[in-house]
Amino acid sequence: MAVKLSREEQYGIMALVDLAYNLNGGPAQVRQIAKRQRIPQRFLEQIFAKLRQAEVVVGKRGPRGGYSLAKDPKEIRLEEVMRALRPRLQEDTRTDAPALAELIDKVWSEIEGSFQSTLRGVSLASLCDRARSLGITDASEVLSATERASL
Repeated sequence: MAVKLSREEQYGIMALVDLAYNLNGGPAQVRQIAKRQRIPQRFLEQIFAKLRQAEVVVGKRGPRGGYSLAKDPKEIRLEEVMRALRPRLQEDTRTDAPALAELIDKVWSEIEGSFQSTLRGVSLASLCDRARSLGITDASEVLSATERASL
């Protein structure tokens, strides 16, 4: 059983790696990232709105506007990105849950803790390093490499 990312999560991470990979001092426009990564622009705009609200990126308005990373790529962890993009699950507040259900909830919480720890250990900079080690020289190649890896 594999942990699956939603399209929103996958596209959000791809867009952030694109931003980190192409750090050139200025903001990148959503339409440029959308074109390079083959992500629907309207969907990417919604993703960036969530990332901006979570202070993962900063936006600049105007003709030379766009989005930039809010921090150094070494400081942005996948945990932070996932927290911004993954909808919060409502906790079950039942007080009459059977003991077996409580046990399963406890084990699931432990699994989620391990997952969060792993996400905390992966930064955007480390993803860029991995891309370079795969021979990806341009962020527009990130999607094709990801597709190749999943085949």
